[in-house]
Amino acid sequence: MTMLPLVMYAVGLVPLGDTLIFFASLMCICIIIGFVASLAGVGGGVLFTPIMMAFTSINPDIIRSTGLAIATMSSLVSAKPYLRGNLANFRLVLVSSIPYTLFAIIGSIIGLHITNVFGSVGKSIIRLSLGMLILAIAMLFVVRGNKADIPKPPSMRDKLAELLRLNSVYREGSLNLLIEYRVVNLQWGLLSLMGVGLVSGMFGLGAGWAIVPVYNMLMYIPLKVASASSIVLIGIGDTAAMWVYINNGAFIPLFAVPCLLGIIIGARIGSRIMPKVKVNWIRILVIMVMIIAGLRLIQQSLPLLVGWLS
Repeated sequence: MTMLPLVMYAVGLVPLGDTLIFFASLMCICIIIGFVASLAGVGGGVLFTPIMMAFTSINPDIIRSTGLAIATMSSLVSAKPYLRGNLANFRLVLVSSIPYTLFAIIGSIIGLHITNVFGSVGKSIIRLSLGMLILAIAMLFVVRGNKADIPKPPSMRDKLAELLRLNSVYREGSLNLLIEYRVVNLQWGLLSLMGVGLVSGMFGLGAGWAIVPVYNMLMYIPLKVASASSIVLIGIGDTAAMWVYINNGAFIPLFAVPCLLGIIIGARIGSRIMPKVKVNWIRILVIMVMIIAGLRLIQQSLPLLVGWLS
């Protein structure tokens, strides 16, 4: 399905019954995605974009813009309590938002340029790149156990982080203690966030899967602070990247609204039953789905690219 049928739905050129069935089906799919993503502890966008691109014929630009909208909505819903409770490091978020947002915008422009200029070949390039990225993310989820809840930073001090007053403190509820932490490797962290923003904007993925390891494993920020700060950062950067798609007519509210509603409903249901479910099995299921979607995207793109190169 391309952009034209969606516009036809909007103006009523398709029978009402078909329209309702289409959007009801779309919403049900997103409820399942939001439900599974919530149980597995991943963002809805990181499942929505590859699944929709791998198993539907909807225009990739529409899917990517909607994926960014899903990531942004999830962030806006979750960010307030983290900021109010001082769990997110707002100074660090502001510093991080500059490279992340700038390169998320650049990534959106590059992604649209590839599909607009190269046509079907460009779409295949996007599918191939996304497929390889999704497989890499799946492997990252497999080895993500290396994260430390409260990592011990190296003895060296980061003068730039101290100058920007990024070192902070948060209350660890499980221990009923105030935990002080230092930010290190700030320059490398910001460079990494440039690449993360580029990927997020280009492929329409929420970037929590990458921001949290950068904060936690590279900059030695406690895992809870890294997760909370990541959510706030996504709300800033992906909102800016989404406007590139909006200005180019790739964001269709009629398509995005049922997707957003489905993700929110599924996430709320998942959060309620999470204590009763073996989350490890859900995480394995998510990894398997991502591997299947990644292989499917690669399989879709290779024939056209091979023919084009030959």
